[in-house]
Amino acid sequence: MKNVRIFYKKKGRMKFVSHLDMNRFMSRIINKAKVPVWFTEGFNRHAYLNFAVPLSLGYEGLYEVLDVKTEDDNCDLNGFLTALQKVSVPDIEFFAVSEAVLKMKEIGFAEFEILFDGVSPEFADKINLFFESKSIICQKTTKKGGTKDIDIAPLIRKYSLDGNKLTLVLTAGNEDNLNPSLVMSALFTQCGIEPIYYSVTRTMLYDKELKPFK
Repeated sequence: MKNVRIFYKKKGRMKFVSHLDMNRFMSRIINKAKVPVWFTEGFNRHAYLNFAVPLSLGYEGLYEVLDVKTEDDNCDLNGFLTALQKVSVPDIEFFAVSEAVLKMKEIGFAEFEILFDGVSPEFADKINLFFESKSIICQKTTKKGGTKDIDIAPLIRKYSLDGNKLTLVLTAGNEDNLNPSLVMSALFTQCGIEPIYYSVTRTMLYDKELKPFK
């Protein structure tokens, strides 16, 4: 039995589909494609699915990763990809299928593009000052429903601002996983900026060496 890694894009209307519903959606797509995946044992048999770093509701993703298992050691991966593409929907684009190289726990960072409706020179100055701060203290909700103060500055690996596009490389795939929504909330609050509309696209997942996760 080996892991087969599926790479896909989640765009358009599909960004409003929750992670739980994506599990159901992918199960149906895999069943419809009739690809040779391994099913769990027991009364409620289902395909084994392992998503890399679930994508937040409302975010688009251009480098999403899903692992499945197959008992076919000679599985035709090109045929696997073609079968998925034939039964997919317009806003889910399967673009690669390969054998898994790294384990999911080796994901270290995620890259996001944040698009604003517009960025004034004053706003741009505040953004740069915010991300150049040595410490950015904000509140994060805990799993138990409480809150705690954390310093997110060490969790922001890179940032760049080009016009109305902000690119962030944030820690991902572990307990220090940093969501862009927390970063933006801190930005608006600490810089005294009235919140404005922005869209988020996750463009890449990296390993701990900042190389594309494969």
